[in-house]
Amino acid sequence: MALKHEDTVAGAALAFVGTTAAWLSLGMGTGATGATLPPNFFPLLCAGGLLICGLVLLVRGLRAESGPMPTLVDSRVAVVGGLTILFYWFFAYIDFRVGAMVLAFATMWMFSIRSVPLLVLLPLGLAFGLYYAFTRGFSMVLPTWI
Repeated sequence: MALKHEDTVAGAALAFVGTTAAWLSLGMGTGATGATLPPNFFPLLCAGGLLICGLVLLVRGLRAESGPMPTLVDSRVAVVGGLTILFYWFFAYIDFRVGAMVLAFATMWMFSIRSVPLLVLLPLGLAFGLYYAFTRGFSMVLPTWI
């Protein structure tokens, strides 16, 4: 049993996130009655997937040899996580396309992607692709400045 293995820690954390998401999903309302799926169906499905993946990683880590633990929080992950929190905190006040482009660019830059075509085209394509998928495909209203 190797409690000091990165898969053990990652699996336990992922299982915790999946359990928390499932618990929060169970608190959602039942929605309209009829032949439709309840509103918590997909969140529960995703939470179940997270829980299963976390448990698989946990068992795999427990069965592996003990090794040195990696750093808990890498500076790159902390910066991207902080920007993600800012993006969602100010979501209603910023243009979705601009925020998604900045977040995608910062994530790519922090993880050492320095190809200029990738740094330009991928954030643009991602931001506008997501914007049009959600506004046209799902008829959602996303915050925009123009």
